[in-house]
Amino acid sequence: MKNYFKTSFGTFYISSAPYGGYNLVINDDVINWSEKAEDLALQVYEKTSGFEEWDKSELEAPKNLEEWQVKI
Repeated sequence: MKNYFKTSFGTFYISSAPYGGYNLVINDDVINWSEKAEDLALQVYEKTSGFEEWDKSELEAPKNLEEWQVKI
């Protein structure tokens, strides 16, 4: 299962990492990792994701992981 959030820059995905924890991915590039998926969603919301174009943009993101879409 993956959580995703579509933007004009591409689609952010949060999914299980093969080595444990969760990866934050955009455009097939892993840009961040955390032990908790909720932390990655918060990073996107707070513009601290590590994806510079998004972090500097004025666009808004869902406030928490529960507001992201789910892909099974």
